[in-house]
Amino acid sequence: MRTIRRHGWTAADYDSEQILHELEYRDAAARVNRARRRRLVRRAWRILRIRLHRRAPETTTCIDWDAARAAAVAANRGDGDEADRIVQAPDDPRGTAFAAFRFIGVK
Repeated sequence: MRTIRRHGWTAADYDSEQILHELEYRDAAARVNRARRRRLVRRAWRILRIRLHRRAPETTTCIDWDAARAAAVAANRGDGDEADRIVQAPDDPRGTAFAAFRFIGVK
């Protein structure tokens, strides 16, 4: 009788072996090992599926730091309308507005 390696088994593997023994399978450990074997095709398919359905990274636009500083100066003066007008002018108003927060309240 040869010994079966049980390296890396989980509690579920031991439970499966015990159930197979109770069902009177003579090769219970071998069946569990066979079920644990890596399936290269399945793994390759999973990787391919993940790569095909991965969202494309968003392109980062260039933040207009001069406009962000000018908007922050206007906000520090209390002129919200002027700050809003400055922030809305560049190509990326959202990024410029977030960049302007770095300079608000800074002396």
